[in-house]
Amino acid sequence: MGTLFFAIIVSTPILVIFFSSFKVNNEVWAHIYNYLIASYVLNSLFLVIGVLALTLFIGVLAAWFLVFYDLPFKKLISTLLVLPIAIPSYAVAYCYAAITDKGGSIDSVLSGINLGESYLSMLNVRSLMGCIFVLSLTLFPYIFLILKYSFQYNALKIIESAANLGVSKIKLFFNFALPISRPALVASITLVIMETLADFGVASYLGINTLSVGIYKAWFGFDDLQSSARLSAVLLIFTLSVILIEKYLRRNKKENYTTLGQHTDVNSLFNSKITFPVFFLFIIIFLSLIVPILWLITNVSLESFNSVNTVFYATFNSFKVAFIGAFVIISFATFIIFTKRVFKINILSFIINFSKIGYAAPGIVIAIGVISPSIFLDKQISQFFSYFGKDIGLILSGSITILIFAYLVRFLSVAFNPIESGLEKVSEKIDYSALNLGANKQTLLFKIHLPMIISSCLIAFLLIFIDILKELPITLILRPFNYNTLSVLTYEYASSEQLAQAALPALLITIIGLFPLLFIYKILNYKEGN
Repeated sequence: MGTLFFAIIVSTPILVIFFSSFKVNNEVWAHIYNYLIASYVLNSLFLVIGVLALTLFIGVLAAWFLVFYDLPFKKLISTLLVLPIAIPSYAVAYCYAAITDKGGSIDSVLSGINLGESYLSMLNVRSLMGCIFVLSLTLFPYIFLILKYSFQYNALKIIESAANLGVSKIKLFFNFALPISRPALVASITLVIMETLADFGVASYLGINTLSVGIYKAWFGFDDLQSSARLSAVLLIFTLSVILIEKYLRRNKKENYTTLGQHTDVNSLFNSKITFPVFFLFIIIFLSLIVPILWLITNVSLESFNSVNTVFYATFNSFKVAFIGAFVIISFATFIIFTKRVFKINILSFIINFSKIGYAAPGIVIAIGVISPSIFLDKQISQFFSYFGKDIGLILSGSITILIFAYLVRFLSVAFNPIESGLEKVSEKIDYSALNLGANKQTLLFKIHLPMIISSCLIAFLLIFIDILKELPITLILRPFNYNTLSVLTYEYASSEQLAQAALPALLITIIGLFPLLFIYKILNYKEGN
């Protein structure tokens, strides 16, 4: 019964979106439909296609070079290629916008060599191509990580055998490595598409009218929540289509990972020319990691320290909501997966699959789906207490409770994957033995299962912590009044072009996010080594 109630609660925001989209302000919607929606959809499509093409080029090549070439400092390079995940994409947008704007670093260089403004306009990131460039620099690590693992544990021995038979590098890449890693490739592509559709901070700052930006403008610009909900339904259909296409492409196709040959000397076959791989990887690390971090550090000017108290409280708020949110999400996910395993309730499989819709839905869509029912409940609660002569105000929508709930809907599936994978490795014979020896369900969960999957839970916790720390639209819309987090503070400063002030909170997000990211990477490397 409790699981059914949970399923209803988690699905409520998505259902609210669809039901709210039927009743709109006809005048506002007519304006959006006639003048805006075409550009929203086209910009979103072009953005997805461009980001997908560039992230595939960077991520796949980086994984190929790291696995199959005998490069110097491979572990260090591999770590540096993962670190851009910790940098908020909107911070990277601020960085490259400042560098490529009039009066920026590139403008100074071009002026010094007597090149005109036409070259500067070509390099400026305040365009659709610039948005593609920025998002690609922050999203390629997802493809790199998934493909690197697939190449290393699924394709290495086969590639070695084919290479020893004289197959060229190009054929090895296109005819062997990519087809073998197709399921992993499809999964990584789906993740990049969903992250691109969900982006709000980068597109908003660079002036690109995507569906996410249009949803925000319809709500706060036209003051029409229903039209915003209808645009959200359009965006949700896009993301659901991506999930269905992924399931279709991956039907009956599973990767059977094996450690056979993982320590093979296949990379010695590619020793001849490593100049291009080293140069390529250095450029990617330079553009995605070194430039943004150096810009953030150099732009943390003395001006930003005038509001150090504001930044301190924003840091505390960010850490608090990220920690509480991650803990709540991990707790719910562990309970559901454990219940599914022990009680064999089929409907829980549906709940777990349905939760993926929450991750597929952009943050701004989740915010719209959450705000309406929370206001409705607040009104009912307030009306009830008014009979007793008490005015309790906004209990839900005026507190971080609604914020944590939105995070739960958005990031629950992030917790399911590692925890479910970890629990699947625990033999069910252990469950039967413990129960036959008199252990109850509570003992089975807390004293047997949890100690065995603690590393999986920790990885899930840290991943969600990083996601919440960087999350912008949900926090921006649903936060309590005058409750700033680092992401909101960064956005507010950057929106008013106070980039010196925006650099400090953005840098703090990056620094705080780097520690759990490095810890996750260390755990994964330790597991691989064993």
